[in-house]
Amino acid sequence: MWSLLGSWRRLGADQRGVSAIEAAIALPVLALALAGTLEFGLNVYNRQQLQAAVQAGVQYALRNPNDTAGVQSAITAALPADAGATVTTPTYACECNDGTAIACNPLGSCTQGSGRRIMSVTVTRPPIQLVSMLIGLRPSTLRASGAVTVPPS
Repeated sequence: MWSLLGSWRRLGADQRGVSAIEAAIALPVLALALAGTLEFGLNVYNRQQLQAAVQAGVQYALRNPNDTAGVQSAITAALPADAGATVTTPTYACECNDGTAIACNPLGSCTQGSGRRIMSVTVTRPPIQLVSMLIGLRPSTLRASGAVTVPPS
């Protein structure tokens, strides 16, 4: 009995291999944190790419307000080739200065001021998924949208 107790004391005092055990516990946690940070950063970067592409489409719409296919082409051209993004067809909404909706073709009249025609466009793409454990923490889609007031047709 005493020899068994002495063996346990010697084993408890032995410090060899402690670093390996600590590393085995800490490295998976650190790797998961690093992968999660990398995934978050990549998705923020991809969201910024989408927003820059929408901005290019909005700028094109200012020069060519009735060319919806051209707006879509400008957005697609501003995206990386492997983005896998979906560009929606631009939509128009017309309203008065007080927010009252009016007809677009022909542009309706307002009781005060003049009406305005607003073009909206949206781009979406799936997020990058590096860590399957983060399924509830990442967005289901990355989305960027923009709107611009264009001259009436």
